Amino acid sequence: MVSWVMRGSFVMERIWNNSLCKLSNMRERPVSKMSGIIKAEHLKFKHTFTKYLPVIAPMITLLLVLALTGGLENAFPAGAWNWWYATLLPGTLAVMCYLSIAKDRKNHYYNLKSLPVSGQKLMIGKMIYLALGLLAANVIVFLGATIGGTIFGTTIPIEGAAVATILLTISYLWEIPVYLFLSAKFGMFVDIFLCMVISIGGVVTVADKSSWWLCPSSIPVRLMCPTLGLLPNGLPIPAESELWNTGVILPGAILSLVWFIVCVVILNLWFKKMEVK
Repeated sequence: MVSWVMRGSFVMERIWNNSLCKLSNMRERPVSKMSGIIKAEHLKFKHTFTKYLPVIAPMITLLLVLALTGGLENAFPAGAWNWWYATLLPGTLAVMCYLSIAKDRKNHYYNLKSLPVSGQKLMIGKMIYLALGLLAANVIVFLGATIGGTIFGTTIPIEGAAVATILLTISYLWEIPVYLFLSAKFGMFVDIFLCMVISIGGVVTVADKSSWWLCPSSIPVRLMCPTLGLLPNGLPIPAESELWNTGVILPGAILSLVWFIVCVVILNLWFKKMEVK
């Protein structure tokens, strides 16, 4: 099991690196192009821990759940998904955002301000790069949980897990500009602390109530209920529960994208104001 998960993660790492290397080889494109901005972001993290975090974090999740469940029937996939989206994914994303902007923050964003490109465009490129890392991490969890399900058994259909991979990527996009702002404005401690508060608020407070749509951090938790068939605590959803309602999926995904756009606009307005100073 461990070797299969490691092999799948290695393949995903190669795909992740090769896709970004293709951007890096586009020498003829100027940095003003979005592909050039993403390329520069990738090169900035070459041979650093940040580059491998989207692979390492889901791998740790899978191995930790494997150790805790001990091969218990149907437990591994449910535990992997629940631990990932409820706890470790938000923390991983917060750390990725901090590491992404830490170097820029250290030199007071001089490297960003000195380029012949607007700071807003550079921030959008940074967010796209982080979104690609988010997608790669979710795919690794999908592969690991699916492989584990074939070995230990699972109650999660592969179609639901595939949809969950896409929905988790969409519903967590809004956190990227939020964590970038917190990291840039206050540093790592505030970023990680508020990440914990946001995650707990989404899972514990409103995830299973009718007002879930009012809190953006509860949206991914709510969407995982009908797609994975799991409660926020990782237990199977009772057959008669209203949490099986798939009618929340499309509104939840759209609302997450709206939150993302709003947060991107606010971040860019803040960064534009900071550039003037």
